[in-house]
Amino acid sequence: MPVFEKHRISLCMIVRDEEACLGECLDSVKTLVDEIVVVDTGSQDDTLSIALRYGAKTHSLIWRDDFSEARNFSISQANGEWILVLDADEVVAKRDAVGIRQLIDAQDTDGFRFILRNYEKNLNLANLTLNPDDYEEGAGYPGFIPASLIRLFKNDPHIYFTGKVHESLDKSFFKHNKVAVETGIPIHHYGKVMKDRVRLKQKVYLKLGEDKILENPDDPMAYKGLADQYLELGMTGKALEVLNRGVAIFPEIVELRFNRGLALDRLNQPEKAKNEYLWALARKPDHAGACHNLGHIYFGENQIGSTIDVLNRGIASGVVHPAVFVLLGRAYDAAGEPEKALISFDRALEIQPNCPDANCYKAVIFLNRNMNAAALNALEREIEIDGNLAGAYNLLGQMSHELKDFESAVRFFKKVLTINPDNATAKAYLQRIRCNGRLNFSQ
Repeated sequence: MPVFEKHRISLCMIVRDEEACLGECLDSVKTLVDEIVVVDTGSQDDTLSIALRYGAKTHSLIWRDDFSEARNFSISQANGEWILVLDADEVVAKRDAVGIRQLIDAQDTDGFRFILRNYEKNLNLANLTLNPDDYEEGAGYPGFIPASLIRLFKNDPHIYFTGKVHESLDKSFFKHNKVAVETGIPIHHYGKVMKDRVRLKQKVYLKLGEDKILENPDDPMAYKGLADQYLELGMTGKALEVLNRGVAIFPEIVELRFNRGLALDRLNQPEKAKNEYLWALARKPDHAGACHNLGHIYFGENQIGSTIDVLNRGIASGVVHPAVFVLLGRAYDAAGEPEKALISFDRALEIQPNCPDANCYKAVIFLNRNMNAAALNALEREIEIDGNLAGAYNLLGQMSHELKDFESAVRFFKKVLTINPDNATAKAYLQRIRCNGRLNFSQ
């Protein structure tokens, strides 16, 4: 551990069965912190031995469904003047370690806010921030959901966590007139892209979310938080029940109404969903999720003009999201306006160069116009970005079949089936080639 003459930093963590990620977390801050305090709430794996390898001081605590209790116990064990709080599935970029040290040396404040980058693989999220590719720690993820959180603060008995779930320091800072400074420095969080861990944590948060509503019935975000958990677990009916309760009390909260639209959408109640999306857009015209989802319903109903209209109105209001431009491109293509479609697909790719599907849709337009070279370039790009591989190889197979290059066609369609063994298009083409006796091959 490094030794500093002043501003000694203690890292405080609560953990349980974190062997898959704890080492990477601790490695990221080993040159920044002087003390590591790890509070274990019942690990059955190698978590504690990993912590000990990094020189951590470990403590055991019986889990009582209260994150703040565990957090506060962890910070009570710290000896440093400053406390840094991380979860095991988070890292700090090593290049930021010096800057963090300089912050506490230079500024007279009680705490510092960081931007938690909650990385996501799903581009179709209303509150997604596109990844600017400015950190190698975020490489490969198309975007993240940002949250400003106090994560570095003075070791002070007047600073403590509150809230059994989604615990934070904000209430204690406000109550005791403490000051926190925004740093703009990111903390990289991978919890949402670690599927098995996510499912386990969701079940814990589900129970705590239910408790939070009972304890805080006057907090609209308690209803949203619990509904989010139900939606992520696929329990859409339960999510709708919670949202109906929340909206009955807080009818003007946009995110509650949007989430209710999302639940109704998933429950195949498009008319009711449309009403919620329209309500949200009337109050927040740049709501990317409502704009996209309303457009998607119109598109599914073959109301192409309405699709184009709602998407363009959203874009004019400030919506900048690749999924919106991809859907707009599809709508323009369906309306017989391929040039506008191509412009929309290119706009999506400008916003997010790794945006999946856009190049495949471009390729279809090029193929319909007998622009085979342009189509090939688009499909090669789709494969290069690791986008819709099954779609790209399917189109390459169809191109090869059209050009009577049956050997290449078979190779591409077999690639499709390695990705998606049930792909009906690839199976149909392979059967057609086999029946026509074009090639002898086993499949």
